This record gives sequence, C-alpha cells and structure tokens, in this order.
Amino acid sequence: MTATRRIDRVTADDYVVDVDTLDEPELRAKRNEAVELETEYSYVRRLAQGRIEILKAEQDRRRRGGSLQELIDRLPDILADSTPTRPAPARARVVEMFAPDKLSGYQRGLEVLVEDDALMRLPDLSENEIDERLELLRSLEAEVSSVRAQLHVVIDVLTTAITRRFGETAP
Repeated sequence: MTATRRIDRVTADDYVVDVDTLDEPELRAKRNEAVELETEYSYVRRLAQGRIEILKAEQDRRRRGGSLQELIDRLPDILADSTPTRPAPARARVVEMFAPDKLSGYQRGLEVLVEDDALMRLPDLSENEIDERLELLRSLEAEVSSVRAQLHVVIDVLTTAITRRFGETAP
C-alpha cells in the first residue's frame, strides 16, 4: 500500500533508501519537503505548548487566588520560551521558517488549537474542563513531537548525503 498523506510518504522508510542514487536537485527537493513538514509540525507544537502554558497558569492563578488581570499581565512571560537549553540536535538545527505558509501536513487535532474558544472563556471553565483540554493538548503535543523526531531523522539523512556527495548543505 502506498502512503497517500504527504507526511506518511516523507516518514516512510523508503523515502531515504535511495539517497546514493539521487541527483543533487532530487536530494535537495526531498530535504526541502521534509524541512517544510518539520516547520509545519513545529508550529503546531508551539501552538499546543502555548495553550498548555496558559491553561497551567490559569490553574495556578486559581490556586493562589490571583486576579484575571494578573494572568493577562503575565501572558508575555507565560508564552516566552523559557527552555534554558535545548537538546543537542535541536541546537544544531537552524530554523529556516518560524511559521509555515499553510498547515498542509497536519490536520488531526488541529481543531483543538484553532477552533476551541476555551481561552476566550478561560475564567468560566471548570477545573475539569481545563484538565480535559490539558490532556488533549498534551496528547497532541506528544504526537506532533514524535512525528517531528521522525522528520529530524529524514532531514539528517538527506543533509548528510548532500554534504557527503556535494560538499555543502546550503539549499
């Protein structure tokens, strides 16, 4: 059976099997396709993480008895990337795009991010509703992270082949 979704095709084992027989334009096209998908999935992951952080901050605000205005005032800090260091592979990768032109590679679960009005109704959500949304978002984030890891392997194989055969990695 042939993979029909773009992401399934790019992460399939046979996508990088023939790298030694491909010419330079074909290798670069494959790598660019994988990088484009990785950018899309990275963007979805960042959206999920942002919502997770906001929901966790709301839970914390409620436990402390803080005001909604305090939460609003803290949003820039909540959404800032507070990761002090990233794992070595992530540090080595250069992000070519911060946001994709479109999200063609990822659809399932995306409605949780773009159609859910939970953030607009945050003060009215019950603890159970917040917990349910956190569970959905964490599941989505884990799924997207898993796919990104597969894409990183594909990108690394293609980049290595380009470097080995043509001596440089520029697009």
